Amino acid sequence: MKAPRLGFVRNSLSTLIRDHRFALALMAAVVGLICGLASVIFHWCIAGWTYLMTGYTDYTTHLGEPHGLLGVSKWFLLLVPIISAIAYGPLIQKWAPTARGHGIPEIMLAVRRKGGVIPGRVAIVKIVASALTLGGGGSVGREGPIAQVGAAIGSKLATATGLPTQRIILLAGVGAGAGIAATFNAPLAGAMFALEVILVKFSAETFGMAVVASVAASIVSHYFIGNAPVVALPQNLSWESDIALAPAAVVGILAGLAGLAFSKILYSLEDVVNWAYRGPEWARPALGSILLGVGLFFFPYMYGSGYPIQVSALTGKYTIPLLIALLLARIFFTSYTIANGGSGGVFAPSLFVGAVTGAIVGQVISPEDPLFIGTLGVIGMGAAFAGAARAPITATLIIVEMTGQYDLILPVMLAVVIAVGISRFLTRETIYTAKLIRRGDTLDEPVDHTLVGRHSARELMEPVPLTLAAADSATSALRQLHRTGESTALVEDNHGGFVGLATPLALSAVHGLDRDAHVGDASLDTSHVLAGDLPSEVLSVLLSSRMDALPVIEDGRAIGWISQRALVSRMYREQRRAIAAGKQSSWGSRWLEKHPGAKRYFK
Repeated sequence: MKAPRLGFVRNSLSTLIRDHRFALALMAAVVGLICGLASVIFHWCIAGWTYLMTGYTDYTTHLGEPHGLLGVSKWFLLLVPIISAIAYGPLIQKWAPTARGHGIPEIMLAVRRKGGVIPGRVAIVKIVASALTLGGGGSVGREGPIAQVGAAIGSKLATATGLPTQRIILLAGVGAGAGIAATFNAPLAGAMFALEVILVKFSAETFGMAVVASVAASIVSHYFIGNAPVVALPQNLSWESDIALAPAAVVGILAGLAGLAFSKILYSLEDVVNWAYRGPEWARPALGSILLGVGLFFFPYMYGSGYPIQVSALTGKYTIPLLIALLLARIFFTSYTIANGGSGGVFAPSLFVGAVTGAIVGQVISPEDPLFIGTLGVIGMGAAFAGAARAPITATLIIVEMTGQYDLILPVMLAVVIAVGISRFLTRETIYTAKLIRRGDTLDEPVDHTLVGRHSARELMEPVPLTLAAADSATSALRQLHRTGESTALVEDNHGGFVGLATPLALSAVHGLDRDAHVGDASLDTSHVLAGDLPSEVLSVLLSSRMDALPVIEDGRAIGWISQRALVSRMYREQRRAIAAGKQSSWGSRWLEKHPGAKRYFK
C-alpha cells in the first residue's frame, strides 16, 4: 500500500505544480533555497581545501609566503595542483564526465536539446571536483560549477516530482541562475543569467520564477556568508560627466577584444593539449598539473580565482608591466587549467581579464588617479564578459551588483554594447557555444521550429496496417485490400524482406491478365524511406512517388509505416497543443468565470 500512496502524492503534487503558478513559484523557491545552501557548501569546500593546501583560506593575500600550517617554503606550490588533480581526475572520469570544464555549455545543451534532464550526481561531483581544482590552485571561476550544480538540483527536483518537460527545463534554468545569484551576491543578475544565457526565453512567468529562485538563494547565502560585494572596492566610484564617455568606449573596444581573445585562446590551447596528450583521461589532470605547479611557483598571482589581485589592480596598486603580465597569465593559466581537465568556470576569469584591461587604460590616461583607474577597470569587467559571452544584460547587472558601484551603470552599458557589437562582428560563437559547436552539438536549428521538426522516420512511423506475401494470389490480396479499406499494402518475400508496395490498380491489372497471378507478379512500387531519414527526406519521397504511404526500412526489412494522413494528424495535434498552451489561464481568471457578477469590478 505504501508505493501506491507515494505514487498518488507524487501525481497530485505534479498536477498542482504544473497547473498552478503559485505552486510553481513555491517549487522555484525550494530550488533556490537548496541552491543557496549548495553555494555555501561550495564556498566552504574551496576555503577548506585552500587552507589545507596552503595554510590560508586565500593564498593570493599571502603571495610567496611559506605554508601557513607546515611552515615549509613556497616550493609546496609545485605539489598542490598535482595532489588536487590526483583526487578530482578519476572522480570526474568515473562518475560525471560532464563535470569537466566550465559547465555552462552542458547546461545550455541539457536545457535546449535534452529536456532539461541533468543527472543528480553531477551536482555532487561538480562541487567536489571544482573545490579541489580551485583550492588546488586552478585559475578558474566559481560560477560555471555552481550554475551546473544549481541546474542539476532544479532538474532533479522537477523530474523526481514527475513534472512535464517544460517545467523541468524551467526549474533547471532558474536553478542555474540561483547558483549565480548566491555565488556572486547578485540576485538580479542571476535571474537575468537564467533568462538570457540558459533559457533564452523572456516572459513574465519565467522572469518571476527566476527572481523567486535567485532571491531565495541569495537569502541563504547572506545568512551564512554575509552581504558584502564579491569585489569590494575601498571607495565608491562615479562617472563625472555623462557626455565625456570616450574612455568608456575605448575600454569597451579593448576589453571586448580581450574577452574575445580569451575565448579563442581557451579552445586553441585545448586543441594543443588534446594533440599532445595520449594517455588515459583520468590521469591527464595529474600529469598536466606538473606544468601548472611550476607556473604557480614562479607566478603565484594566478592561484585560484584571485579576487584580491583583481581588487589591487582596480585600486591602482600595480604598474603597467605587471598588469600586462597579469592579463596574459590569467588567460593562459585559465585556458590551461580547463584544457588539462580541471573543473571550473570562465566567467570570473573573463571579469579579471576585463578589470586588468580597464586598469591598463586607466594607467595610461591618468596614472596618478586610482579612482579613474578603478572606474575603467570596473567598466572593463563588464565589457570583457560581454565580448566573450555576448550576454549584455547579465554583464551590465552583474558588474554593478558584484562591485556595488551602481553609479557606473551608464558607462558600463555603453562599453558592454560596444563589446557585444565587436564580438558579433568578428565571430558567431561565444565562449559557451564554441565548446558545443566544436564537438558537433547545436543548440538551435531553424528546422526545429517547423511542424515536424527533426524527428527521424523511426519517430514518425506507425505499425504497418496490411502486409502481403509475394507468393499470395492477386485475387486474395484484392479481397484483403477491399475488406480493410487500405489503398496500399506492404509486400514481403518468404524471409520477411521488403519487396515493394501493392495497390488495387496494380493488382487488378495483373489479375485481369492471369487469374492465377501472384502478388509478386504485379508492378510493385519500391518507394521507401530509411529509419534514420529526417522529415525533409520523408516528405520528398512522398511527394515524388505515387504512394500516399511509405514503409520505413531497416536492414532490408520494413519496421514501420508513414502515411500522409498520419503526418497531417501529427501536425494537427501539435497545432492544438500550441493553441491550448496559449490559452493558459490564471486562478483569478478562472474564479471570475465562476463569478461573472464580479467582473464589473475588474474592468
